[in-house]
Amino acid sequence: MYWNLLKPQTGSPEEMARLNNDPNVVKTPVSSVFLASTFTLLSEDLGLRRSADTNESKLGDGTPVPMMSYALIEYLNGLDLTGFDVLEIGGGLSTDFWSARAKSVTTLETDAAWVKQTAERNPKAVVEHVAGPLSERIAAFDRTFGIIVIDPSANRLTSARAALPKLEKGGFIILDNSDWYPNTSKLLRDADLIEVDFHDFRPCHHYRATASIYMSRDFRPKPKGPRLPLSPIGGKQIALNGWDIER
Repeated sequence: MYWNLLKPQTGSPEEMARLNNDPNVVKTPVSSVFLASTFTLLSEDLGLRRSADTNESKLGDGTPVPMMSYALIEYLNGLDLTGFDVLEIGGGLSTDFWSARAKSVTTLETDAAWVKQTAERNPKAVVEHVAGPLSERIAAFDRTFGIIVIDPSANRLTSARAALPKLEKGGFIILDNSDWYPNTSKLLRDADLIEVDFHDFRPCHHYRATASIYMSRDFRPKPKGPRLPLSPIGGKQIALNGWDIER
């Protein structure tokens, strides 16, 4: 259902009576329409309603995504990540997301049952159960990764400290719930990485949260398509005008 703004032409008693008696006319403040539109965008287009009901982190169109800020997800959706090897510390439907976009995915997970489910859905990913300290397993890697995602059900500070030497030049680290882990965030900033915070709602939750990217100073975003940023979910594709061309 789509709605449009209908303003009285004259405001005469006759016109107002006609509008009030028209069963196809809904009388409501503009603010109420805006709130209804906002609710629909969040509930249906971004998929919050379905994600809450099913406890599955997916967008409105069913695409699996990390359980992170919608703003971060939309930014990542606009990037060409096909050349990146991903180390994911803490997996799930996020593993599906990275597997569909990156060159390779290696996932470390502390929950054995979660490992089995994740591996079955992602046969190309390397999904490993880690029973001991995650930091020790991370430190044992003899390779580097272009993207490192820190989102385990474990100590994030020690995981981040172990992960820093494994980050490739030109890559980036993602820390989920960075607003909850200020010490981990400071550690990554102090490593001369550029922090960008994404505050937004996220799937399966009723409150806003923060996920942050910590970029190597050599990171150069490569658009997946002809433009970056993408038009956001629920945005308007406005035709280009003279404000964005050379004169």
